[in-house]
Amino acid sequence: MIKPSHYDDDGIRFSGSARYPSNTLACLNGLAEDAQRREVLGPGVEIRLHTYDETNRRVRPTHHPHDPQAGGKALIGFVGVQSNQFPRALDLARHS
Repeated sequence: MIKPSHYDDDGIRFSGSARYPSNTLACLNGLAEDAQRREVLGPGVEIRLHTYDETNRRVRPTHHPHDPQAGGKALIGFVGVQSNQFPRALDLARHS
């Protein structure tokens, strides 16, 4: 799950502050952990969670934790995307 940052008026990716952590990201991570614990996808189905808040951790669109050689599937979710973050979310999605 990725909470994208946004671009400033000059098109530079905003990175910034840990003053306002993403509550949406934390809530969805908690729900996913609960789903994993209850095995809602079935017994023995592994869920690997990775959460990134781009305002306090750099996200490189070409480097994500899914390894296609290892098999399985990957779902990359964009969390809490506001209208000013939408262009950055699209750029990240194009490379995923």
